[in-house]
Amino acid sequence: MRPVDPPAAMKPHRLTLRTRLALSFAGAGLLVVALLLVGHRVVREAALQQEEALTAQVRPLARINRLQSQISRIRVLEVELPRLTDLFAVANQLELLEAERRAFDRELSEFTGELREQQPAAAAVLDERWRRYQAELEGLRRHVKAMDLAAAQRLATFESAERFKAVSHTLKQLAEGTESQAAAALAQARGQQGRQLVLFLAMSAFGLVALALWTGLLARSVSGRISRLRDAAARVAEGQGEQPVPVSGNDELADLGLAFNTMQAKVAAREKALRAAHDELDARVAQRTQELHSANEQLLREIDERRRAEQRLAHQAQYDSLTDLPNRMLAMDRLSQAMLAAQRGGHHVVLIFLDLDDFKKVNDTLGHPAGDALLVQAAARLRHAVRAGDTVARHGGDEFLVILGGLTAPEDAEVIAEKILRAFAPPFSVGENEVVVSPSLGLAVYPDDGDEGSLLLRNADLAMYDAKDSGRNTFRYFNQQVHDSSVQRLAIEHSLRSAASRDEFELVYQPLVAAAGGQVVGAEALLRWRSAEHGYVLPDHFISVAEHTGLIVDIGDWVLRTACEQLRAWHDAGWSGLHMAVNVSPRQFRGDRLLRSVRECLAVHRFAPGGLQVEVTEGLLIRNQPEVHDMLAALSGLGVRLAMDDFGTGYSSLSYLKRFPFDAIKIDRGFVRDVASDPDDRALVIAAIRMGKGLGLSVVAEGVETEQQRAFLAEQGCDVLQGFLFGAPLPADAFAQRWLGSTVRTAPLSARTPA
Repeated sequence: MRPVDPPAAMKPHRLTLRTRLALSFAGAGLLVVALLLVGHRVVREAALQQEEALTAQVRPLARINRLQSQISRIRVLEVELPRLTDLFAVANQLELLEAERRAFDRELSEFTGELREQQPAAAAVLDERWRRYQAELEGLRRHVKAMDLAAAQRLATFESAERFKAVSHTLKQLAEGTESQAAAALAQARGQQGRQLVLFLAMSAFGLVALALWTGLLARSVSGRISRLRDAAARVAEGQGEQPVPVSGNDELADLGLAFNTMQAKVAAREKALRAAHDELDARVAQRTQELHSANEQLLREIDERRRAEQRLAHQAQYDSLTDLPNRMLAMDRLSQAMLAAQRGGHHVVLIFLDLDDFKKVNDTLGHPAGDALLVQAAARLRHAVRAGDTVARHGGDEFLVILGGLTAPEDAEVIAEKILRAFAPPFSVGENEVVVSPSLGLAVYPDDGDEGSLLLRNADLAMYDAKDSGRNTFRYFNQQVHDSSVQRLAIEHSLRSAASRDEFELVYQPLVAAAGGQVVGAEALLRWRSAEHGYVLPDHFISVAEHTGLIVDIGDWVLRTACEQLRAWHDAGWSGLHMAVNVSPRQFRGDRLLRSVRECLAVHRFAPGGLQVEVTEGLLIRNQPEVHDMLAALSGLGVRLAMDDFGTGYSSLSYLKRFPFDAIKIDRGFVRDVASDPDDRALVIAAIRMGKGLGLSVVAEGVETEQQRAFLAEQGCDVLQGFLFGAPLPADAFAQRWLGSTVRTAPLSARTPA
């Protein structure tokens, strides 16, 4: 029989079991999704906080470390500067110190500008201490420029040291504060991560407990209904009900049984879906865990990158960027270590100071890139020429240092020095060119030549200059003679700087005599120095110092102006046919000062064309030929006569005579001296005279001391003679009385003092 539907009044108005189950599982799914989103956000925010904390602190710390390295380099340069004695080394050291100071000042300005927003007081203190240290550096620079090395040493050792320590201490405090802030920020980020993780776990636990409670309540409800249905079915089956419940057919119990079976199937399906959702949750949690692990690995790779960056910075601070050799700072540290080891073992240490001869020519002719390539090759040759345990370093420019330790005797270094010389014998391949560059080596021995690194360096430098003076491409040990020569050179240089203000310079004049008639046609102005400290100083002793220091430019300008003023006086006295010969240094050809001085002299004294003769050596013509050619052409255009001095001592004199606008040549005294007895010299002089005549040049012979020399030169057609046969160089008054007569006026006293 068919079941009868209950009356409408008896139908429940609550939600059906199916609807309630659907809502329950939907809520569970939403809870799982919410937990996953929250977990993702927690992990992501924690990683970002740690990254921001590290990034915000690493950059300032790196800048502080860079500033600390720069101020340390400035201090090293400052301390070593007063110990240098060579003027070029002092100048180079001053330029390097100034470059380091400017670089540090720029970097510090940028750093304190950013620091002032967060720590204005610390920024103000750092700026003030750096300003005071700069003032000490300026004082040191003034003392060194004045060659007051003792005052500079005191300033660098005492006053300046405190200023340096103040700046360095401030940077150290900032670095420590930055590190503390970085550690605190990292700890805070990690604490925040831990709290967020605890919160996430608590929320997850709460959600899962709530889900379990809801599931338990729902299961209890279903179980009760099933139990009631089972009891009802059992009672119906057992016939305990008031009315029997049909179990077959299409009655209400059958419908209820079918409904029960349907509900049971749906519950099974929901349970399966729940297990699938749980498995998906486990998979997502595992995925997020892997992402967190990857983020941690990324952080570790960034702490590694920082360490590698610090290592790169340390390498840059201690190694030369071009040759990758140890720089001067690292070399001096290794020299100190070698000296300590030698002191313990009773051995010797030899410091080799190496300078490349004529390296400037490579830069001037082939360019700086070619010079850099040559330096790299030179560094490689040095590495192969020394022992495995020796140190090869770049001192700066074209200068290198070699530290030889563990030597039984100082003479053991000669084998390595000779090996270095042989290594530089083959030409260098620079692009499409082959260049031959030889080295000059100076050797200083520990402990014989000094017990400090700076002293050994200075003495090796002096020995290197002795090697250059000995012909280059050789080596010399430091000895007392080298030291005495250096001291004497410094003393002469010191006195030479004040010689002009003391009115110690004077000009003497040697007559230029016509070979045919014997009359005086001119004079050559020669510089003499009567020092209040050293007495009469030979030109060979002070001219080279003046050339080396650059003082020759001012001295040469004074010689030119004084000689021209004297010639004007002689012209006014009636000897208008005379001309004045003035020697010019190659240094005077740098810039346009020489040309301006000649123009002023010609404008003031109004010489006739050819009244002034400028004499240059062939050595000048080898360097910077376009610049020299333009200068000589400009002088010739002013009407100045040009003469090549010491003709015949070079290798390309004929080509230079054709290329440059010379008016005369002066045959070197070395060929004239033996012209009466040496057939070779006689043939060379004859060839020089004929060549000069063939080119339309006037020929002057220097060093004429005998009548036989005069007669031979006159017979060969030489135009002008000069030498002690006619007279020694004389002051202007004596020259006028001897050669021009007593009525000739000389230049006023004001013309004898350099400007």
